[in-house]
Amino acid sequence: MLQRNANEATSYWLQLVVSIGIATLGLVVGSAAVIIGAMLVAPLMGPIIALAMGLATGSPFLVLRASARIALSVFVAVGGAASITLLLPFHELNSEIAARTAPTVLDLVTAGFCALAGVYASVRPGSDTATTAAGTSIGISLVPPLCASGFGLGTSTWTVAGGAALLFLTNLVAIIFVGTLSFLAAGFNRVDASPLEREELAKNQRAVVTAAIARRLAGMFESKAGPALRFLMPFVLLAVVYVPLRQALDEVAWEVRARAAVNASLRREPHKVVQSRVRVERHEVDLLVVLVGKASDAEASKERLNADIEKASGVVPRIEVLAIPDAASFAGLESSLRATDGPLPVPPVLTPPSPGEQLESGHALVESSLTRVWPANAAGAPLAVEISTGAGADETLRVRVVHLGAALNPDSLESLGRSLGSTLNREVKLVDMAIPAALLSRAEGDLKFVADVANGVQACAGIAAIHLCVVQPEAPHKGRRADPHEQELAATLRGILAAHPRVTVSKGEDWMVQFLTTACPDSTTADAPNEATGTSAETGQH
Repeated sequence: MLQRNANEATSYWLQLVVSIGIATLGLVVGSAAVIIGAMLVAPLMGPIIALAMGLATGSPFLVLRASARIALSVFVAVGGAASITLLLPFHELNSEIAARTAPTVLDLVTAGFCALAGVYASVRPGSDTATTAAGTSIGISLVPPLCASGFGLGTSTWTVAGGAALLFLTNLVAIIFVGTLSFLAAGFNRVDASPLEREELAKNQRAVVTAAIARRLAGMFESKAGPALRFLMPFVLLAVVYVPLRQALDEVAWEVRARAAVNASLRREPHKVVQSRVRVERHEVDLLVVLVGKASDAEASKERLNADIEKASGVVPRIEVLAIPDAASFAGLESSLRATDGPLPVPPVLTPPSPGEQLESGHALVESSLTRVWPANAAGAPLAVEISTGAGADETLRVRVVHLGAALNPDSLESLGRSLGSTLNREVKLVDMAIPAALLSRAEGDLKFVADVANGVQACAGIAAIHLCVVQPEAPHKGRRADPHEQELAATLRGILAAHPRVTVSKGEDWMVQFLTTACPDSTTADAPNEATGTSAETGQH
């Protein structure tokens, strides 16, 4: 481990760079086979085992050189993965990346067993340890977590970067801790490493700084407290990572219990559950259930589920239960009863749901699913949702969303449509009807001003919650000739605004229009029709 030459350094850094590229691309595409290939190529376990050996033998030179190589390798791996991530055209968080962002104490124990195999492979060189070394490389993950941390850094996903970094630190601490104890048990603490260090320093005359720091570190190791200091370092590292790993394990155990409680409650549900979706994480439980029944059945089921899950998990869940009436589900009731032995019980009288009830339930399901994926913070909450289907063989569900806020770009609209379609199990096409939220003025030209007002009025047609606040210029004084262009603009706006039932007009220096969900500020109180709009300032009547 002390011996090092130019060929060894070149081989190490070449393998590390290759493994970083393989691991990063394997994580991005979600290929476990490619990631395993990166684990086999990665040489990072070598300097970590050397650090453990340096602590066991009290070799300051080996501790210093191994620590420097580990630190530089971490920097190269995280920086290289972040650079590759930035060059990629997509940044999707898949299962392979997510699996390396939530380590627990179990990962620490697993890494400890793999470290034992790594120590065995290092102290028993030969063909009989080749398989052991390969299995150790696969079992203990070093470069992939660093690359996952680089992915989080490149995409500014700090939870991913931090979680993956904690997994690497967990594996690093396990190797150092187990390796140091194993080398001590094997008797390496009785080895005098000083002659070997002097021989290695004599070969490398350029390591002046390293030699100077190693001499200072040697004085610390050779003191009375030196052995205790060396052996205390692995324990300190272990204590640092154990606390967050233990908390993560408790969280995982809670999630398993909570998910089991949700599944058990759903199995006890007396009504037929058509579909359910559950999210259990970070001490939060979100549950969406679609069942066959009436609205009263949905409320009763919600109360039962809420009581069962809260009792089992200790947290108040967020539950939404939707009831869909389905007459077809009762079609085989009579035939199934006839097949049973004994007298037939009298089945209850079931009233098939009306088309209106079915339409209302379907509309409620679409609205609930849309609310979950709609970016309300950026685009404003949906004010109205209209649903229609294609003609003929076209079964695409067209969902028209009216909202007060910025219009969504085509890519976002398509992504939301796919997400909604996966929830409804049907192809969905979203139509964005954005009502301008900003104050509209003539600053960018009359043509754009008129077009924005017309589009906004068309989008909010039939929505009584929208107030249209209009500021119009003062009429020209008597005796002054009116500008023909201004007259034409006023006439155009008068025709557009006439289509909206809630128009409030006030006087100002120039035309301005704003769409609000609240009453207009500083509105006029006259009940007479306004000259420019032909509408009453308060009621909007023509």
